[in-house]
Amino acid sequence: MKTSSTFHISVLFMAVMIFCAPFVTFAQWEITQTERERAVLAAWRDAETSVDKGLWFLAGCFGNFFGYLTASTYHRPIPTVPLLGKSPEYVASYTDAYRAKTSELQMANARIGVCLGCVLYLIPAAVTISIAEN
Repeated sequence: MKTSSTFHISVLFMAVMIFCAPFVTFAQWEITQTERERAVLAAWRDAETSVDKGLWFLAGCFGNFFGYLTASTYHRPIPTVPLLGKSPEYVASYTDAYRAKTSELQMANARIGVCLGCVLYLIPAAVTISIAEN
């Protein structure tokens, strides 16, 4: 009789453990998710302050397509100080978000520069053509 009660207790224990496993996993996922969100917000904030918007505007304005191409392919070095003592999930999320945001900001400013540069190049060309026709 003693073996059957030990068996029932171990079966009950295993059933409780199996039932609780998804809840523990979900709780860990929630912690990781909030940590991921904090990393992305920190990366966006750091990217906003580190990208030189005027430089990429001028690169687009004077470099046209090549300035825009450079803006889309160049990646700034990722700052390491905000990553000291953080978990690997935080570092991975921060790195991905920082690269994406800096690339987005660089390309947006270069695109504005390309548009303005084209307008500034077309105005003298139109004036020259109209003078040449008269």
